This record gives sequence, structure tokens and C-alpha cells, in this order.
Amino acid sequence: MITYHSLGYYGLLGLLGALALLRLLPNGSRAHRLVARVALAALLLVAAIVGLSY
Repeated sequence: MITYHSLGYYGLLGLLGALALLRLLPNGSRAHRLVARVALAALLLVAAIVGLSY
């Protein structure tokens, strides 16, 4: 069963992975922009889950 806790946990793991990739990829590349969008989406997911859990 998927819970708020597990969604937040996977969102944080995705965010950490995206931040690691952002450090490795060259600035301005298409992959860098895509990973930046994924990191923002993961951060928004975690924020939404925290907001909905209260």
C-alpha cells in the first residue's frame, strides 16, 4: 500500500538523486534542464504531501 510517508520518502530520494546529477551534468545542457525540472517536481511533491498530511 502506498502511503503519504512512502511517497514523501521516494520524493526525497528522487530529489537527492537529481541534485547529484545536477552537480555532474554541464550547465546549460538539455539534460541539466530536464533534471532541474525533475528536482523541482520532486520538491513540489514533497511539499504537497506535507501540506495534505495535516
